[in-house]
Amino acid sequence: MKIKNKTIFPILAALIIAAAGCSKKEAPKKPEGAAAAKPSTAQIMDVKTVVVEARTVDRSVEATGTLLPWDESIVSSEVHGTIDKISADLGDRVKAGQTLAILDQREMKINHADAEAAYKTSVKALEREKARLSDAATTLKRYEELFKQGMVAASQYDNARTSYDVAQAQVNEAEAKVEQSLAKLNFAEKRLADITIKSPLTGEIKKRNVSTGESVEIGKPLFTVVSTGTLKFRGTIAEASVPDVKAGQQVLINVEAFKDKVFKGQVTRISPAVDMQTRTLEIEASVPNPQGVLKPGFFARGMILTRKEANVPFVPESAVYTFVGITKVFVINNNTAAERLVKTGVRQNDMVEIIDKIKPGDTVATTNLSNIFDGAKVNILTNK
Repeated sequence: MKIKNKTIFPILAALIIAAAGCSKKEAPKKPEGAAAAKPSTAQIMDVKTVVVEARTVDRSVEATGTLLPWDESIVSSEVHGTIDKISADLGDRVKAGQTLAILDQREMKINHADAEAAYKTSVKALEREKARLSDAATTLKRYEELFKQGMVAASQYDNARTSYDVAQAQVNEAEAKVEQSLAKLNFAEKRLADITIKSPLTGEIKKRNVSTGESVEIGKPLFTVVSTGTLKFRGTIAEASVPDVKAGQQVLINVEAFKDKVFKGQVTRISPAVDMQTRTLEIEASVPNPQGVLKPGFFARGMILTRKEANVPFVPESAVYTFVGITKVFVINNNTAAERLVKTGVRQNDMVEIIDKIKPGDTVATTNLSNIFDGAKVNILTNK
């Protein structure tokens, strides 16, 4: 028997609909008041810890500048002449008063001899005039007594008085000539001494400008002498550091030539005004240099020790976590991590100063820092 298509299609459709209805099941209802399930808590992380140390820190202010000679003198000639001898050269150590050069002495010696002879002649002339004055005074006294007794005429007494006055005037003139000749002699002695060029201070020869046989004029620079037993550090500090710096504070000096060596000095002078262009203040410090190893002109950095600060918190570098400019440490208390955003200060070997938010005695994590978060539960491992 043949089944027509018109009969089959309605039957199939009815069967499909019935099957779909039987497959549907009603979802079970939750009991009233039942709470939704919460996600599980974070995993407990293993960390190692250290106790924050208390250290004493020397607070300091940085200064940059240059080392200068404590004193510098340009030695010049005070007389015209020709260099006869040179006794010092570049780099020589000299003492105050030591001869550096000598000019030709012949002309000065002749002038000195003439002045000395003139002085001696004027002294002898004065002695003669004083003798004449003494005779005139004796004669005047005798005639004065005779005149009182009426034994000589008034004209005779007047002549004796005139002779005395003339003798006194001649003595005065002779004394003036002695003073004049003495001044010339002193000047000649100075000129004779000036041909010997001497160092005005103890130090080293920085520059020699003349040679033997060279003619020099008055005022011509011959040598430059610098005092190097103690140097002068002249540097600048930032405007914000001005209140901390005072005269008498110690300065630790470093120079490029001796990178591993520290030279000690002391602040001696402080400028009264801040430079408006650079917003810095100039300071000076004395730096003892007994061995002469430091040289004027060295670029130098100075650390001015301003004060000592005790009980400063320090942690190992491993306890500090820095990411995209944020620095933090994790304080561990009751096996729970607490995040602290901090600032760091000075470093001492592998230890770092923490400026705020922790204190000596706190416990901080040193491992697993990239995974710990604020409030994380931790398991403290024993440090071995």
